[in-house]
Amino acid sequence: MLTQPYSKGYKQDISSRRKNYIYLTLVMAITDFKVKYDNSALGYLWSLVKPLLMFGTLYLVFSVFVRWNVENYKLHLLLGIILWNFLAEVTLNSMLLLEGKASIIKKINFPRWIIIIASSLTSFLTLFLNIVVFFLFFIFSAPPFRSSALLLGLYLIELYFLSVGIALLLCALYPKFRDIHHLWEVFVQLGFWVTPIIYPISIVPQKYHVLIFLNPMARIIQGSRQAIIGPPGDFTGFTSHVLIISVATVLFWAGLTLFNKLSPSFAEDL
Repeated sequence: MLTQPYSKGYKQDISSRRKNYIYLTLVMAITDFKVKYDNSALGYLWSLVKPLLMFGTLYLVFSVFVRWNVENYKLHLLLGIILWNFLAEVTLNSMLLLEGKASIIKKINFPRWIIIIASSLTSFLTLFLNIVVFFLFFIFSAPPFRSSALLLGLYLIELYFLSVGIALLLCALYPKFRDIHHLWEVFVQLGFWVTPIIYPISIVPQKYHVLIFLNPMARIIQGSRQAIIGPPGDFTGFTSHVLIISVATVLFWAGLTLFNKLSPSFAEDL
């Protein structure tokens, strides 16, 4: 007779905790987004200005001084920068945010992965605003709209889980090994140039394409371009999505597992 009430109460307790975790994640994400641009003249506009300034500089260099024979090059470049910046922001900021929440971690018992998810949601909001700006450029550039552009939603989901998976792996190790932030910062900068963001993949010898597209970010960026801007290609196909989802799933699972294993010691290490 005692089993049913106990089971019901236990389920209600789990449901209540889940709601509390969701609420805490959203509050952290919104607070971090507000604090990020607090006391700045442009405020939230910085989330749009920074990628646009980077885009403007690179577009000037690689469309005036060094010309690529790519139709709608500015759209190719802007989309690549936006997607790469999301990965960089999620992975780098999550480590700093974890350290910034050290006082909370030492005082309050809650799942530490909430900090990483909250950080990623803050970055995802910035990504959404940047995608809106991209489509404004798209409208004024007047290329034909493709139904395949709807695939961008799938690419963004894949990008999100890939980025969070990497962030969890990095944050699991960061409290003990602070050099990881600096090493990853260098890796992100190198990755920006190795990935075909600024230059078209057509200038790379065919024999190196396999190596380049082992990088799931190269597939996400190239596939997103093909889906929205064209021309149609292999990177919008089923096989490419399976590869991206497989890598993202493995990284997310490995990252969450390692993070949960090492998080009990965060209060001491931070």
